[in-house]
Amino acid sequence: RVECRSEGRGEESPIAVWVGGRRFEIAVVNDRAMVTGAEAGEAVRHRLWVDLEDGTRCQLVRTLPDGQWRVQIER
Repeated sequence: RVECRSEGRGEESPIAVWVGGRRFEIAVVNDRAMVTGAEAGEAVRHRLWVDLEDGTRCQLVRTLPDGQWRVQIER
């Protein structure tokens, strides 16, 4: 699960990731992108590549506007 802080205009900013019942703060946001499909009407995805406080790298993906965050641990 991804813990977020609400920001202006109803946007959410991820601040921590829960993995295996443990909470890890996001230490660094390395990159972010809004990804759109080639077809009209396809969902837009918000992607962030982050480092957690323990050094683990993750990709966070959320389908806009109402999707849940998905966490992918990079090994």
